[in-house]
Amino acid sequence: MITIEDIKDYLGIDYEDLAIITRLKHLKRVAELYLEGALGIDYPKEDERVKEIALIIIEDLYDNHSLNDKVSGNVRRLINDFSLQIKCEMKRKKV
Repeated sequence: MITIEDIKDYLGIDYEDLAIITRLKHLKRVAELYLEGALGIDYPKEDERVKEIALIIIEDLYDNHSLNDKVSGNVRRLINDFSLQIKCEMKRKKV
């Protein structure tokens, strides 16, 4: 899965601040829980699509403290497509 350093790089944060790091750790956990709920407990944490979804979720929450219309419809569709693809792949592996 992604690290706090990955998140800082994605968000363009280049300094250490305890409050920011605490917030990023919280958002990382929220993204992980979201992905568990969307994809299942055994979702492929190292899949690059999963990592990108997590970073997009974290960025959206970090920038706005709530979900809103900031993320374009195209990005939201991409997240849905990634999630559906990963779910299908996970089901195929179980068969």
